[in-house]
Amino acid sequence: MRQLLQRPGFRQLIKFCLVGVSSFIIDASLLSLLHFRVGMPVAVAGTISFLCAVTNGYIWNSRWTFQDRQGDSKKQYPKFLATNVVGWVLNLTIMTLTILLAMRLGVMHTQRTTSEILQLIATGQGKSEFSWPVLMGAKVVATVIVVAWNFTAARLWTFRSVDK
Repeated sequence: MRQLLQRPGFRQLIKFCLVGVSSFIIDASLLSLLHFRVGMPVAVAGTISFLCAVTNGYIWNSRWTFQDRQGDSKKQYPKFLATNVVGWVLNLTIMTLTILLAMRLGVMHTQRTTSEILQLIATGQGKSEFSWPVLMGAKVVATVIVVAWNFTAARLWTFRSVDK
């Protein structure tokens, strides 16, 4: 275990995950607030919460996780945003698929069709269709999967070592 902790890539992964936890808290809290309290559609609320979480992630990852690879933020932030946009598309896709799976498995007690559920995700109508546990469960599933993409892209492209 000690050898593992001494590897720079592993330490970066741990830091990246800690930053990710703070970004997840921002993302999930804003998503919940904007969807359940304000009434925004899941897609809109998810986009706003995503952008806030990405900005938090960039600040902490550039100054802490990859501090030895600090470069021009005018170049790094657009790269970080671009890789996270791919992550966002993956996230929304996985969340949608997870919600649809929950519907098919009977976790979401609804008689709606798949196309109706997709419309609800996009428009925000019928927000009571999505219970907090289903929405947050879908968020967790998506986040776990997307972390691998985000870390790899951040390490190999956004915060790439200057000597490479």
